[in-house]
Amino acid sequence: MQLLHDLGIDFRVLIINLGAFVVVLILLTRFFFRPFGRFLSDRARHLQDQMSEAERARAQAKQELAEMDARHQQVQEDLAREADRQRQAAREEAQKIMDEANRLARERKRHAEDELHRDVTVARQELRAHTADLATDIARRALARALGPDERQTSVEAAVRHIEQLAQQESN
Repeated sequence: MQLLHDLGIDFRVLIINLGAFVVVLILLTRFFFRPFGRFLSDRARHLQDQMSEAERARAQAKQELAEMDARHQQVQEDLAREADRQRQAAREEAQKIMDEANRLARERKRHAEDELHRDVTVARQELRAHTADLATDIARRALARALGPDERQTSVEAAVRHIEQLAQQESN
């Protein structure tokens, strides 16, 4: 005690200050440190909850992004398949059109050839008939000059028959 006194410390003031300190410490602990500690603890828990929620939201967004990428990829594949299908359908349609055009061209060619053949046949028949008529006329005139009237008639008839037979054989 003497030591305290020598240092200029009054023991009673020290006890009063010590008691005031303990009272202030109890009051601070009860009314400040505990509520502040609870506040900090609640705040930490709230921040942790927010961090957990943010992590869940990030994971969900990542999952949704992956699903959207998968859907996008699927849509692109579907579009590519549809484009291929339409290109194939267009090729098939073009082939059908070309086949039909070729068929029509062959048919027209065949009709033209048939018509040409008919025209050639008719022209040949007309030419044969005309040739037979000319030959008959030439034979009559030649025989008329060279033979007498009775012989002419018989020879002309025989020549006409012969020429007509030749004309019939040619047309067959």
